[in-house]
Amino acid sequence: MEEIRIYHSIRKNLAMMAVSFAFVAMGIFYLLNGDNSFIVWAGILFFGICGLCFAFLMLRERIIHKPFCIITNESVIMDSGMKKWEVRFADVEEFYLTNVMSTKQIGIRYKKEIEFQKMNDASSAGRTIRKMNKRIAGVTETLPADDLTISPLQLCDLLNTKLSR
Repeated sequence: MEEIRIYHSIRKNLAMMAVSFAFVAMGIFYLLNGDNSFIVWAGILFFGICGLCFAFLMLRERIIHKPFCIITNESVIMDSGMKKWEVRFADVEEFYLTNVMSTKQIGIRYKKEIEFQKMNDASSAGRTIRKMNKRIAGVTETLPADDLTISPLQLCDLLNTKLSR
């Protein structure tokens, strides 16, 4: 069985990590100059956690060779570090590119019966999120495709090629 492993782009993640830590440094600068407000503390905390998350994901993928995405002949397995999920090709009608809030995503158009089953199996919060995704992206589920070692178009083409087999 052929397995294709896809990782996050080091260059893009380093840039996001640098931006996050730059905001933390600006917050510390404000603290040192006497601005001890809630906004400054919230910014330091938020951007500090974001920077650490980028560092964690990057180190996790590179040191223990844990890819973000594995494409097999039967499915796509996504592992974000927080959540792992699988999309079986047998359940999918097509993959296509979509923009969601200025990020490239791969829309997953499930077969009608699978879509119905996923909606029924979801919690009330899950159904609300699926309906919101349908309004925003046109589908209930998407795969992130923006900052990977493969371009979004190449990934979409690869998934559709696997799907046609």
